[in-house]
Amino acid sequence: MGPSPYDIAWLARLRASTGAGPRWPGLIDWLLENQHPDGSWGSKIVYYHDRVICTLAAIIALRENGQDHQAQQSIRRAERYLWHHLHLLSRDPFELVGFELLVPTLLSQAQTLGLDVPNHTCVYGEILTAKLRLIPPEVLYSPYISTVHSLEFLGQSADRERLRHALTSIGSLGNSPAATAYYLLLGLDDERAMAYLEAMQRHTGNATTVYPFRTFELTWVLNNLAFSGLPPTEFAPTSIWEQLQLEMGDDGVGADPTFGIPDGDTTSVCCRLLLSAGYTVNPLVLARYENKETHIFRTYEYERNVSVSTNIHALEALGLMADYPERQHVREQIAIMLLDSRKYKMYWADKWHTSPYYATSHALVGLLKEGSPLPSACRQTIDWLLHTQRNDGSWGFFECGTAEETAYTLAALLHYHRHEPVDLDILHRGAAYLMSTYPAEDSSYPALWIEKCLYIPHDIVRAAILAALILYVETLGRSP
Repeated sequence: MGPSPYDIAWLARLRASTGAGPRWPGLIDWLLENQHPDGSWGSKIVYYHDRVICTLAAIIALRENGQDHQAQQSIRRAERYLWHHLHLLSRDPFELVGFELLVPTLLSQAQTLGLDVPNHTCVYGEILTAKLRLIPPEVLYSPYISTVHSLEFLGQSADRERLRHALTSIGSLGNSPAATAYYLLLGLDDERAMAYLEAMQRHTGNATTVYPFRTFELTWVLNNLAFSGLPPTEFAPTSIWEQLQLEMGDDGVGADPTFGIPDGDTTSVCCRLLLSAGYTVNPLVLARYENKETHIFRTYEYERNVSVSTNIHALEALGLMADYPERQHVREQIAIMLLDSRKYKMYWADKWHTSPYYATSHALVGLLKEGSPLPSACRQTIDWLLHTQRNDGSWGFFECGTAEETAYTLAALLHYHRHEPVDLDILHRGAAYLMSTYPAEDSSYPALWIEKCLYIPHDIVRAAILAALILYVETLGRSP
């Protein structure tokens, strides 16, 4: 993954063992060097939730550990950014992971440090209260509930001993560098946690938003390559498939074996991949994520918003599970939910990715597999995809086209082209754009994926681009 300004800021707050200056001065330098001209930090695309939370975290770090004149100038520019942009949060399709928990705490910390930031939380204080009502108090610190990934929201009110017991086997709090740094900032001298942060920095070069994330990366690379239409066994040796089947167990899989929290999205994708590769999967593994009243699938316990992509991936897995309980009824309920959740009857948005092209392309391919009459019900979606191609052949929901969004859209249109013809010029121009950008430097891909801030999983994106190009050649019998 690319560097996370949010997590880098939390690590930059840790002080040297002597108590003088930051423990890792290079992280303070990174913040100073990577501030945007408008005073914010975050992804290259403008996504206000990302810019706001990264900027708040950064100026707190600079106020605590950035002592020079440049740091003070950076803080003043960031303060102006927050006053001018905090009220624009409603323009984003979705908030970020834990945003409703983290922002009120960060604003309070900034005010305590004397930073000139707004003293209101744009209703997120009320949303925080609503979120905490969903979580039984006795499981708030549980290492088996996804809230552990964002426990830095507790601030100084945390129970230090319960935090200590929530550490994973590798010394992290929920595989989150930020949450682990917060744990150490509370004055808890824990060699396991410090060793985790040092190992993460050696591996990544700075700090990512989650670490490690091996199962997530492997599963999504294979999932994106599967868009090519080639058998999934083409892309990985037998040892990989056996490893995934072993990890699946009875509860499903999550971001990494060290994380300890399986989720409905990664589990659904892994189920479909294993079944496509000829392996067996117990349908009860997937069934544990189904709401037995609505037949809609969840990603994590106690979530506030249902994920479109999680249900798309569950629908695809169900298509290969002949022995799933009430399978046909469940599939119908998911399809109805998906069609009803389109924005303006045109596209889907999802809480795990900022771009509607991600959710829309996944939904379109998934619904095409369900057969008639669903393809005809998606005609408005196809029209939206066809009419939003940019002059350079790319697609992009924000200020410019991107290779990642173009890959998703091109793959979806190529799959649809196998049902009904699509204007070939659109397909050719999309493939030509991708070919002109592949391979590219990792830094050229903007962060579009949603976590506590936006992030970019490089290999997953490259796999999506490669799959779209393969599918283009396989479908049209020509190179871009």
